Amino acid sequence: MTRSTTTPTTVYRPQVGTPVHDLAHPGAHGVYMGTLGGRAYLRPSGGGIEWETDPDKLEPVTPAGELEPVIHRSPPRRAERIQLPDLT
Repeated sequence: MTRSTTTPTTVYRPQVGTPVHDLAHPGAHGVYMGTLGGRAYLRPSGGGIEWETDPDKLEPVTPAGELEPVIHRSPPRRAERIQLPDLT
């Protein structure tokens, strides 16, 4: 009889306050608030109402992924010169 050798898969378990991607809800990411009753609770990064999800479907947010929404939210700024009235 042969034994099957499989490597165990590790499930990501974030610490409270860690930014995560919610793979159960495509495109959703938030801050991990904790687990209760077998469900993980996340809150939007900017604040808002928590939602629950499958704790096995969480993935860490990379630093570049964390900054991406801010980049897309803010339009590029340009320098503008202020015209002062001629007081002479």
